[in-house]
Amino acid sequence: MFVDSNDSGFFFLFHFLEVLSGREGFFAKKGGVSLVRNRDLRPAAKANPTIQQAFERFQKYNRLKNLSQGSLDFYVAKGRSFFRFLGDTEQPIHTITEETVEDYIFYMKDQQLHDTTINTNLRMVRAFLYWCMEKGYLEKYPIRLVRADDPIKEPYTTDELQKLLKEPDCKTCSFAEYRNWVIVNFLLGTGCRASTLLNLQIGDLDLFAGTVFFRHMKARNQQIVPLSKALVKIMEEYLEHRTSDPTAPLFVSEYGNQMTLNSLGNAIWNYNHSRGVEKTSMHLFRHTYAKLYIQAGGDPFRLQKLLGHADLTMTRRYVALYADDLRANYDALNPLEQLTRQNRHGDKIKMGKGEGK
Repeated sequence: MFVDSNDSGFFFLFHFLEVLSGREGFFAKKGGVSLVRNRDLRPAAKANPTIQQAFERFQKYNRLKNLSQGSLDFYVAKGRSFFRFLGDTEQPIHTITEETVEDYIFYMKDQQLHDTTINTNLRMVRAFLYWCMEKGYLEKYPIRLVRADDPIKEPYTTDELQKLLKEPDCKTCSFAEYRNWVIVNFLLGTGCRASTLLNLQIGDLDLFAGTVFFRHMKARNQQIVPLSKALVKIMEEYLEHRTSDPTAPLFVSEYGNQMTLNSLGNAIWNYNHSRGVEKTSMHLFRHTYAKLYIQAGGDPFRLQKLLGHADLTMTRRYVALYADDLRANYDALNPLEQLTRQNRHGDKIKMGKGEGK
């Protein structure tokens, strides 16, 4: 009698009896007659996708994790550089070895990329390949970043800020120039990221309470941030030139369309140069906000909350970067200096040899 291989119950019973008896194959084959037809006892090989397929699955996993669109776009942009280096993304993912990653680093160095840029690209590669290792697509091996100096980002100077914050003549300037002036004030007044600014709606402002609701932040956190009195006044005047629709974007193009990161970057580039300022980084406003806050004696823990950082790691970096500026007004803020100043009255005690005993 033959037992069909599709009858899994009989098969596992036979195999179990074989293992117990120590006579594996006895029930499967007796007298040269196979009792189980065409049964492959070898475990099925783990599917090994192509590089392209693995990356698509990785992005699907990231969407399930509810990563922000900015993070998804980051992986695509940095992945493009890595895949360009690989050449053929239809080859199996297991062909990417530790040596492949090392070759990619040398490739980027040959392109004269800064070490910081190399590490930015490597972070994407590491996240992708470590995920592949967890899925069993790759053998495990370490992926280390290159040693890089952390350059101190020079914030906007007081002179540059005065040029950028000088209010334009609303009677003669274009809407774009006026809007850019408002944006610069908003970035410097809140320290928010450019992506957060672009996702603001008019209804996110509560000028009566003096707050703004950041609904789209880097880590998908939502936060209510206070606005200074000066910024509230600026936003009140700006809204006079905008629609009353609370769902409309707060900052738009001259034609009323939603701005993109690219168009915002170009707008700030043109605005800064028109004011005689060579620096054009939008993120530099965030660094400037942090520096001035720290220099004024602001609390790092509160700064962490204002900037929307998940922990104090980045805030500590700001303190370290601008530590020299903490010397300013240090005596006025130092507790010992304040307390001892109160006791400095009357004549000083003269110390001489043998005195003070």
